[in-house]
Amino acid sequence: MSTRGKLLLWAAVVLLAVLAAAALNWLQNREPQLPEGHSPDAEVATLVRVVDADTLVVELAGVEERVRLLNIDTPETVHPNQEVECGGPEASERVSELVEPGDVVVLEFDEQRRDRYDRLLAGVFADDVFINERLAREGWGEPAYYAPNGRFLEQIEAAWDAAEAEEVGIFSQELDCATG
Repeated sequence: MSTRGKLLLWAAVVLLAVLAAAALNWLQNREPQLPEGHSPDAEVATLVRVVDADTLVVELAGVEERVRLLNIDTPETVHPNQEVECGGPEASERVSELVEPGDVVVLEFDEQRRDRYDRLLAGVFADDVFINERLAREGWGEPAYYAPNGRFLEQIEAAWDAAEAEEVGIFSQELDCATG
């Protein structure tokens, strides 16, 4: 092969490597896309960490945001002025099983997007799982209405009623919440 042929081959290899690196960089840094079936005002985020069963930290548009799951209240585990409540660790563990850091989540909002602590208030979806409803259905998140946000309340109430009827989560006879 001539010197010119070797130079052209080498230039082609370098060009391909640069293009491959650029494509990889683009794939890794692009914003997640909103899956079908969600409201137009929904936003796609990436889970950073689970704080407790009803509070998550996500990365949204390059900014870390605290998200409070809308229309549910779970037993406390990290409240600075309260003891760990019965079922709290189990509820937090369940959320960590449903979503892990790096997972893409969809946030659906109601009328008021933030609470008094500046947390986003959202219904959180991971794949086809509505996390708020799943926690209620498994007996870890009771219905909670903070006006004016009631978008998911009826769904959460029905799920909570089913959990109570089936004696799961905090309704379970096997859950040991005896105080010492």
